[in-house]
Amino acid sequence: MSDLVVLGLKLGYLALLWLFIGFVANVVRTDLFGRKVPAAELAQAAVAATPTPAGRPQRMPRKVSKRLPTTLKVTSGAQAGVTVPLGSGILIGRSGDCQLILDDDYSSTRHARLTLTPSGYQVEDLGSTNGTFVNNQRISTPTPFGLDDTLRIGRTLMSVER
Repeated sequence: MSDLVVLGLKLGYLALLWLFIGFVANVVRTDLFGRKVPAAELAQAAVAATPTPAGRPQRMPRKVSKRLPTTLKVTSGAQAGVTVPLGSGILIGRSGDCQLILDDDYSSTRHARLTLTPSGYQVEDLGSTNGTFVNNQRISTPTPFGLDDTLRIGRTLMSVER
């Protein structure tokens, strides 16, 4: 091979190596510091209702819906005042596919899930690093969550309302 071809291969390999290092650095930065969530996206996430798999809103039985909360409200943290309708449940975390996107350094990509069960809502930690707390108690199994309870993920406090 000529010296020019060898030099071209070396430079190509070096460029690919730097590209790989850039991708790794971006992944580490995103994991450590989270991603910037635009205010418009936060407002959109707060307004959007959780659809069912068929795309239609979930209807709750009449006698159960009077006792159950209808919204999740962020009471303390960077997004205090944001409310999200509960529906059949919501996913909470930093990921763009979550119904409540948290701008909190101590939350995981998919941190917790709030689901509707026949006995009411329950919160489940999805294997987060920093844990999910209901009434200042770290949970490891799905835990009932109602009107008098507080949910803490990182520095963000949440409660449910009718």
